[in-house]
Amino acid sequence: MIPNRTQRLGALLKEEITLIISRKVRDPRIGFVTINEVEVKPDFKTATIYYTVMGDEKQREQTSIALNGMSNFIRRELKLSHLNIKTLPTLFFKYDTTLDYGEKIDAMIKMLRKS
Repeated sequence: MIPNRTQRLGALLKEEITLIISRKVRDPRIGFVTINEVEVKPDFKTATIYYTVMGDEKQREQTSIALNGMSNFIRRELKLSHLNIKTLPTLFFKYDTTLDYGEKIDAMIKMLRKS
């Protein structure tokens, strides 16, 4: 299956944002961040970046504040990169709860197996 334009742009943004966060962001509030997915809206005006971060709830909150606070910086860095995009979407960062949900389900299954 050939991915559509929004999926291709999402994959490209995921790669570039990962590089920018790992190489150019020097905010101590940002922990070990993994970008899981980038969802670009069909009108290409907004993109939601789903991420996970190692640490407790406090670390997650600090990382969320820091990432959303520097979304304009990351967007500027994307403009400076070699991307050939007419309009760059506005970036919104959202913590991805999928991993937490999977761990919770796994713990429930283990508990059921024990009983």
